[in-house]
Amino acid sequence: MSLVAVRLPKTPFQFMGLGCVLAIGLFMAGCETTTMRPPQVDTVRFTPMPDAKRVIAQPKVKYLVRQDGHEYCARITGIPVTPTSKPMACAFWNVRRKECTVVTPVVTGYNYVGHELRHCFEGAFHD
Repeated sequence: MSLVAVRLPKTPFQFMGLGCVLAIGLFMAGCETTTMRPPQVDTVRFTPMPDAKRVIAQPKVKYLVRQDGHEYCARITGIPVTPTSKPMACAFWNVRRKECTVVTPVVTGYNYVGHELRHCFEGAFHD
């Protein structure tokens, strides 16, 4: 798997987020929450799909941290920002180019980064 940083981290939060991505378009995925807790799908262990069943077996992953991360993901996914919920992160991918981009706001949690990274490999697994 090739990793490509979109920009160098400038804050501790960005550095932490980039480290999480390192550790751990045709279609789009967005994940929202109303409680700031991880979605139920993220509270249990999972077995990765075999390469043959993944959307992209070996994607190039980009990580994009944006000041307007919630609004950016709302525009991409169509999930609106409301007083009670908002997209916490999103991923979009291009199968032909074998690329996936994970987008988060500046302040995020490792669970959101990992969740979106899983979308890069498995597509819309909880829709």
